[in-house]
Amino acid sequence: MTVIDRLYTNAWYVAHAAPEKREQLAADVTRTWMAAEAAVEDANRARTVSGLSPARSAVALSLGNSAQAEYQRARARALEAARCTDIIAGHAFTITRTGERGGPVLIEVASCTLPRTVTLSQNQRGGEWTATMVDPQSRHAERFTALLGTDPWDAMHRACDWITSGQL
Repeated sequence: MTVIDRLYTNAWYVAHAAPEKREQLAADVTRTWMAAEAAVEDANRARTVSGLSPARSAVALSLGNSAQAEYQRARARALEAARCTDIIAGHAFTITRTGERGGPVLIEVASCTLPRTVTLSQNQRGGEWTATMVDPQSRHAERFTALLGTDPWDAMHRACDWITSGQL
């Protein structure tokens, strides 16, 4: 994937983060599913009509395949948009958090378009955040850890900055 592809893809994720955009994607899935179902029924009717030419049946099947492909593309777009949970500093991320209040916390941060990931961990509330950073494209160190302080927002933003820039 080129840098331009990543920028375009990130812009798509950011644009589709709004709830109304996600509702439009869901509506597209429903609309295309209905069109695919109607095309399948048309193809079935075309096959059962007596005296039908093979060409007419082939056209009906082709339209059905096209509608099914459009439905699959709409589903893929909706799933991709739902994959990204947060927009931070203009970049789309998937962020998952596990842990209990007052206990150990683990936050996994992944870009929706870049291969770098960060796992933030905190052993106790108010403790220091440890970041395990993974860059599968690095020439030097694929994985390393860093201490990011006790402020959770600063740690999160520093992790996201590293993912987008490669610099801490």
